[in-house]
Amino acid sequence: MNEPLAIAALTLLVVILFAVVVVGLRVNRRPEVHVDTHDVERRLTRLEARVDNLPTHGDLRRVHESISELAENTAELTGQTATVTQLLRTIQEHLLDKDR
Repeated sequence: MNEPLAIAALTLLVVILFAVVVVGLRVNRRPEVHVDTHDVERRLTRLEARVDNLPTHGDLRRVHESISELAENTAELTGQTATVTQLLRTIQEHLLDKDR
């Protein structure tokens, strides 16, 4: 093998070795990611329990219907109260006029 080719091969080998050392140092410097499968499973079970207890679309529909019915009943009672109030005023005026 001729001398310039041997020097080039040796130089290339040194560069590759240096690159491997640099990459190895960078990999070792990264924080270690530790995944505890038991912890993940426990957290997933908790999330599933929460999701199972959330109200469904049907539950929300029934709540909406109840609120609508309550609003209708309140409006009806408001009207009836106004009528009773007017009737009481009329009776009071009649009684006051009768006393005079």
